[in-house]
Amino acid sequence: MAVDMKKLRKAIDDIDAKILKLYEERMDVVRSIGQYKIENNLPVYDPKREDAKLDEVFASVVNREYADGAAQLFITLMQASRELQEDMRGGSDDGWDDDFNWSGEPVTLDLEVLGQDADE
Repeated sequence: MAVDMKKLRKAIDDIDAKILKLYEERMDVVRSIGQYKIENNLPVYDPKREDAKLDEVFASVVNREYADGAAQLFITLMQASRELQEDMRGGSDDGWDDDFNWSGEPVTLDLEVLGQDADE
């Protein structure tokens, strides 16, 4: 059976549209969290929360072949969230900016360093 590239690309486009909609919903919630943090004088960067989120991603990914990519996706989402919350404050938070200044290059993760077994 021949692969119908147009149908496959259409499927990707449909999925991408859903991802974009969910991203915008997520960022609306991030904005609300940012407002709460401002009102309660809380820092933008919460390393325990982000570590727990990555642990959850690794535990939840069904296809282990996708674990690194899933972690990269969530690292990127968390960075975008921090940047939005920093913008809400009018600047950079010295607590994370130097450590999380992503250049746009793909993130390389070592699952063993993160406490995960790459063969799980």
